[in-house]
Amino acid sequence: LQAINVTVGNPPAPTTENMTQTFCLGNNPTVADLQVNEPNVVFYSVPVAGFPLDPTTPLTAGTYYVAQIDGDCESDDRLAIFIIIGDPATPTTLNTEQNFCSMNNPTVANIQVNETNVVFYTSLLGGTLIPPTTALTNRIYYATIQDGLCESQNRLAITVTVSDPATPTTDNTNQIFCAANNPTVSDLEVNESSVVYYNLANGGTPLDPTTPLTNGTY
Repeated sequence: LQAINVTVGNPPAPTTENMTQTFCLGNNPTVADLQVNEPNVVFYSVPVAGFPLDPTTPLTAGTYYVAQIDGDCESDDRLAIFIIIGDPATPTTLNTEQNFCSMNNPTVANIQVNETNVVFYTSLLGGTLIPPTTALTNRIYYATIQDGLCESQNRLAITVTVSDPATPTTDNTNQIFCAANNPTVSDLEVNESSVVYYNLANGGTPLDPTTPLTNGTY
């Protein structure tokens, strides 16, 4: 009689640091990105049987099953990993062309969008993240939603115009009026239309055009 020693290999199921793993669609995750603690593993889309997945297969939301390989043997038990694919929606706005006044010192935080957790970039793809305190300039800003780990795959383009009208002019910076004529602010002579008057060089409240004139500077 011939004695034959038989060893039936059955490696243990792989392990992971996280049974639920989240990936961002914008990063184009694949099966190779799944986190397991062992080096020699294969992935399946079913808990038993099936065909091993190519590591370059794009990840989709759902459950993946992982077996460990030791030599010629594969573990009977498979580790189940639940996958979440994050893909925040593109931000929206009431106006993709927004106008601001230079005198109000507008910043990126003043751009109107309908959602919270929105950040802005300098370009449609890639680019530089713009801090919300950055002063606005005439340009296109690109908005995405940051939802925890992930950002919108598509960006919203908003065209910003920062207006700074020229200082009004007059033919006479020293104007004289007669009290008997009951002069008002509307009698001040300037060369432009659509002007407002103040009694301060900075800040203050616009004067009503019917305000009686007094000696001083406007």
